Amino acid sequence: MTGDKLDWIFDESASLAPKYDEWASTYDTDHDQWGWRGPDVVASAVLERLGTAARNDTIIDAGCGTGKAGIALRAAGWTGRIVGLDLSQGMLDQALATGVYDDVACCSLTDVPLGAASAAAVVSSGVFTHGHVGGEAFGELCRITRTDGFVAITQRVDLADAFAPFSDALVEANEWVELNRTAPTNLHTGRGDDVRQSVITWQVR
Repeated sequence: MTGDKLDWIFDESASLAPKYDEWASTYDTDHDQWGWRGPDVVASAVLERLGTAARNDTIIDAGCGTGKAGIALRAAGWTGRIVGLDLSQGMLDQALATGVYDDVACCSLTDVPLGAASAAAVVSSGVFTHGHVGGEAFGELCRITRTDGFVAITQRVDLADAFAPFSDALVEANEWVELNRTAPTNLHTGRGDDVRQSVITWQVR
């Protein structure tokens, strides 16, 4: 691992999983220095939508990494199950070490080994970005969320046009409806760049 770590991770010349395995032990330290707020904002986005009756249900953290969103959900009072999904076993090992996940699975978000309507909500932060999973994963996130449940993601606004056909197709098919899209903001305030992301929340039909 050399140079800027985000440039390194976005480089599509090598597979993602081994790179994240290598980065896992220092990932949190780096992101804390960068002021990464993605996990907190997606956790807040779904918890403000879920009523108290859902608190014994399941939230799936798609692309959970080291478990920051799971920690944010627990800190905000979520008492139900949390299931983490990630392509990197090294990242999943770090997530399990937090003690907040009830189960994890090493998988691609385009092929999730869970049944339909498995969760009240899905959160995903830092995943819909350069060189990672594309909008083709939206169908899986929708599938594993129960009717009237919620999906909340961070999405880089400079890639919005690439993702839009996939999310729009699900809207047109009445699979989900967009509830909110926040104004673009910098969620990595400590990096000194101005990469902006929105938090998008959908409700599954």
